[in-house]
Amino acid sequence: MKQQFPWMRFYEPKDVPIGPHPLPMWEADFASYDNRVLWGEVCDFIKEEHEDLSVLVHPHSFDGDYADHTENAFWAGDVLELRIQGWKR
Repeated sequence: MKQQFPWMRFYEPKDVPIGPHPLPMWEADFASYDNRVLWGEVCDFIKEEHEDLSVLVHPHSFDGDYADHTENAFWAGDVLELRIQGWKR
């Protein structure tokens, strides 16, 4: 993924669940608001390459965290139940 999208920022994997994510994870982000136009390209790549991983891609929109992790989100692989009970809808 780093080779395909060198403009993205990649973070170290987490070995424990973080925030709403129920399993250990790693994170990459679009690095700039201007890169939002590449959403479809990134999602298409993940759809093809995720193998047995469950992958959540979510924006950081003005709709809020709940919407970004639900209706605005893209999943490849198994959809996991996020720990978002009590989040503002």
